[in-house]
Amino acid sequence: MLAVLDLFTSETPVWTAESIATRLDCSIPTAYRYLRELGDCDLLRSAAAGQYVLGTRIIELDYQMRRGDPLLQAATRPMRELAEQAECDVALTALSSQHLLTIHYESSHTEMRASYGRGRRMPTFRGSASLALLSALGKPALRKLHGANLDEAQNTPGAETLDALSLLLRDVRKTGYATSVGALDSQNAGLAIAVTSEEHNVLASLGFVMSLQRFQTLESQRAANMLHQCAQEILLNLSAATVSGPL
Repeated sequence: MLAVLDLFTSETPVWTAESIATRLDCSIPTAYRYLRELGDCDLLRSAAAGQYVLGTRIIELDYQMRRGDPLLQAATRPMRELAEQAECDVALTALSSQHLLTIHYESSHTEMRASYGRGRRMPTFRGSASLALLSALGKPALRKLHGANLDEAQNTPGAETLDALSLLLRDVRKTGYATSVGALDSQNAGLAIAVTSEEHNVLASLGFVMSLQRFQTLESQRAANMLHQCAQEILLNLSAATVSGPL
């Protein structure tokens, strides 16, 4: 039943019982039962006759996550300050099941548009945020992720095979950060580092999103050092929250 929720995306925000039954290969009565039960707890709602969209409970859960997730609480202020200091947007990306998702985004309020803000799945094998995060994965986890997104991998240069992806990520680990130019938006660039902490169960990437012009004027190693300082502050905030309670 919860797989129904995965069907709702920005590309396909409206579904019917018939289309759900076809996609999930279940009977139409089963699809209606799923819709009724998800609707009863406000995870879905009827938008028109026979058509369903995500429900108001999603908004409530998002608010509770923003207010209650220790990582988001620890990251918000350092990321906001870094965005102002560097004059770049700052994104925090995490591994969600077998996908990568931007979980927090701070805008520098510069004249720049980014397609992948908070709540949108990232391309798994493309872009600095994804490559930085993947560089922190062990071989078994990387193999599992690659296999779960094989169609996407085979259509991404440098990720067609697990061996090719491993070579690409080896270079990221050697450099200490990942960069990309025009990989997600043709007019933007990115630079990101991996953020890991077994103590706090953190596996993420922290990265800058900026215009191509800003990328040309920002020295890469200095930018990476700024990200590392921000990451350390986030982890220190997490440690303080563990000791003293909510931030």
